[in-house]
Amino acid sequence: MMEAPVQKTLGSRIRDRRREIGLSASELARRAGVTRDTLHAWETDQSQPRANKLQMVAGVLGATVGWLIEGDGGCGPAPQTTPEVAALREQLGHAREAAKTLNNLLENIENRVDALEREDG
Repeated sequence: MMEAPVQKTLGSRIRDRRREIGLSASELARRAGVTRDTLHAWETDQSQPRANKLQMVAGVLGATVGWLIEGDGGCGPAPQTTPEVAALREQLGHAREAAKTLNNLLENIENRVDALEREDG
């Protein structure tokens, strides 16, 4: 009797690709801006990264988000990129995170100003 092939999960693809490119779990966690415990939870399918973190992990791993999620279907690891491109993608991910944080801060300030104006009005 032939056994069905084992389905790889998002976590196992992250772990396997990380190992394939010789990156330690600590280094991937650092580059993704998460703790090693968080990365471990992703790699063991105890939790899943949010979209922004998944995009960052894919960039660091030189893979596409589609491949990490689906596993096949022509979405395999992205073509090899230079270290400079990988570093820029990492910086881009951090800049996007900072932009989101700044946007949230601006919205909070605007809401507070609006509330104060209503109180004074």
